[in-house]
Amino acid sequence: MSRGMSDNDEDTFDDTYTALPLFRRNMSRSGNSFRIIEMTELKQYDDVSRFTENSDTRIGPCVVASRLDDIKENRRLNRVEKVKKIVRKADWPIRHEVRKELWRELCKGKDFDSSKALYRSELENVIKSGTKTHSPQFLNEEGVVINNFDLNEQGSVKLLRLLTVIEHLRPEISSAPNIWCLTISLLLFCLSNMLYPLCALMLHYLDDADVFACIQHLLVSKGYLMTSPVEWAASSHTILALIKKHKPNAYTMLKRRCGTVDDVVIVKTLRDWLSWIFHGLPLSHVVRVVDCFLVEGHKFVTRAAIAIVYIWAKTLKNQMQSIDDLAGKSHEERVEAVKQELSLTAQQIQISTDTFIETAIRIRNLQKVAAEIMSALPARLQLVTPQLLFRLSNDGASFTHFWSRIDESDQTLILIKTIKGEKFGAYCSSSWAERNDRRERTKSKYFGTGESFVWQLDKELELPIIYGWVGNNNEHPDSCPQMFMAANDRLLVIGSGDGDAIRISEELTHGMSSSCRTFASPALVEGRCFDIHELEVFDVLTGT
Repeated sequence: MSRGMSDNDEDTFDDTYTALPLFRRNMSRSGNSFRIIEMTELKQYDDVSRFTENSDTRIGPCVVASRLDDIKENRRLNRVEKVKKIVRKADWPIRHEVRKELWRELCKGKDFDSSKALYRSELENVIKSGTKTHSPQFLNEEGVVINNFDLNEQGSVKLLRLLTVIEHLRPEISSAPNIWCLTISLLLFCLSNMLYPLCALMLHYLDDADVFACIQHLLVSKGYLMTSPVEWAASSHTILALIKKHKPNAYTMLKRRCGTVDDVVIVKTLRDWLSWIFHGLPLSHVVRVVDCFLVEGHKFVTRAAIAIVYIWAKTLKNQMQSIDDLAGKSHEERVEAVKQELSLTAQQIQISTDTFIETAIRIRNLQKVAAEIMSALPARLQLVTPQLLFRLSNDGASFTHFWSRIDESDQTLILIKTIKGEKFGAYCSSSWAERNDRRERTKSKYFGTGESFVWQLDKELELPIIYGWVGNNNEHPDSCPQMFMAANDRLLVIGSGDGDAIRISEELTHGMSSSCRTFASPALVEGRCFDIHELEVFDVLTGT
C-alpha cells in the first residue's frame, strides 16, 4: 500500500513513487486499458456472477469488510459523520460484492420506491412513442466528451433511455427561453460531463430503475449535482481559490507554467476539471470518488479535482529542470499545455485509491475556522496558541476525568461536533473550578464574565458565527442577563435565560441547545437535542 502524501507542499513523493512522464502524448485511453487487463484475468472465471446484465463487471473475491450493515444502521440513526468516516476508510475495490447495494443504500430515501415506479411508467411511454433511437439533447452539445466505462450494448441502450427519461421528467435540464440559450448550453455541458458518466457508472452495479431513483435523489438534494449555470461557471474559480489557500505550492506551479500571475488566465487551466475525474481517472479511483460523493456531496468531487492539481504539481516539481520548456510560448499555448498535463496526470495516476482519497480529504478549512474564533477572543489572549486539555475520543466519556483535566485552566475554548456533523462551542472566560466555590454559589449558581461567547459553524460559509454577551452593546449592561457558566459534578451549562445555549449531561454523551437571553443566540443545533461525536477543550493562555 502506498504511503499517504504529506500535507506539507514542500514534501516530495516517497521513494517508492515513480512518476510517469507527463509529456507522453501517444497514450490511448480508449476503453480504459486497465479494463482490458481485468477482463483478460476474468476469462478464467466465466462462472462468476456479473453485477448486472449491463456490463461484464463481475463480483470478485475480496478481503475488505463490507460494513454495509454499519452504514444502514448509522443512516437510520442519521449519523452522517459516522457514515462519512466508514465510506472514506473502506477501500472497496470495483468488484467487491458490497457494490450490489452500496450506492442504492447511500441514495435511499422515502421517495426511492416511488421514483422507481415513476421511471418504469415514463420508460413505457418513451418506448410506446415508437422512436427508434433515444438520445438526450445535451449529447448534441459541442465539445461534449462522453465515457460509458465500457458498458455492453444492452447497457449502452439502457443508458440512453435512462437519460432520455431524466430529460423528459426534468424539463428544466433541457429547455429554457431563447434568451437563456447560452446559459442553458453551459448547463447542459456541465450535466453531460457529470450526469452521463455518473449514470453509466451506476449501471455497472444497479438496474436502470434504481439508477434513476438515485439520480432523482441527487437532483432534489442540496449540494450534489450542479443544476445552476452560475454554479458551473464559478466552479473553476472556486477550485483555484481553494488551491491558492490550501495548496500554495501547487498555485505557484500553475503561475510558473502559465507564465503569469493573472488568475483570469490561470483559471482557464482548470475548466476541464470534471473531465479529469470522470474521463481521466481509472475506474478504480472514479468509483471510490463516487462512494464519497454520495455521502458528502459535490464538495468531494471538488476535493478530488484539487488533489489532481496537487499531484500534478508534485510530479512536475520532481521532473522539471531549471529551464522553462514553455518559454517563448503565448499564454494561450501555455494554458493548453497545462490543461493537457493535468488531464494526463489523472490518466496516468500512480498512487493507490486509498492514498488518493486520503490526499483529497486532507484539504480542510479548519485553519480558517480556528483563526476566526481566535479573533473573537480578548486581545490579550490572541498571542498564544491554545493548548489541548481534553479530547473525548482520547480521554473517555467521564465527567470526573473531564473536570480533572480542565479545572486548573483560567479560560477555556470548547469545540463540539455532533454525530450529525454540526459544529459549535464556546469561549468560557472563567475557570470551571469556580463551580466548587460554595460561598459564591449561595448567591448564584452562575459564574463567568461578559467576555464569554458561544459560536456555531455556518455550513454554507464554513465560518463560525459568534454570539457575544448582549451587555457588550448595551448602555446599561448591569441590567442584562449574566448567566454565563454553571456546572456540577454531572452537568455543564454555558449561557442561560429562557433556555441554555449549551447544556451537556449524561457523562459527556448527550446535550441540548436552546435560544438564550445571555448571548441572544438561537439554538446552536437543529432539533435542540444532540449526541456528541467529539468534544475538545483547549486552555486559552494569556500572551506575555
